[in-house]
Amino acid sequence: MNPKMSALDDFFALLEATEVMQQVAKSLKEEPAQLLGDICREYEGTGRPVPDHHLNLVGYLGEASLKALISAELVHQRLGSRLALYHYEPTPKGLEQYKALKASGFYR
Repeated sequence: MNPKMSALDDFFALLEATEVMQQVAKSLKEEPAQLLGDICREYEGTGRPVPDHHLNLVGYLGEASLKALISAELVHQRLGSRLALYHYEPTPKGLEQYKALKASGFYR
């Protein structure tokens, strides 16, 4: 076994046992789903792409969550208008994921 990797694994194990890192791991999973819900709810209500200034990118991973949704092709990023740099529109795949999460009770 590579001693360098073993030391790194030991270090990660120490960090992963902390409450802070457990919260980061939870945020890593949940924040993109929350953001997808925000985008889809507004899109369903207006039928229009959601301007960037309507998004609440807070928490540990707000910007990373948005980039992940775009990379996973759950949301399209469009050029904005005079009031927003970008607009975000859920893809059919994104709406499908949103509906499944909603039906499971994820969005309360």
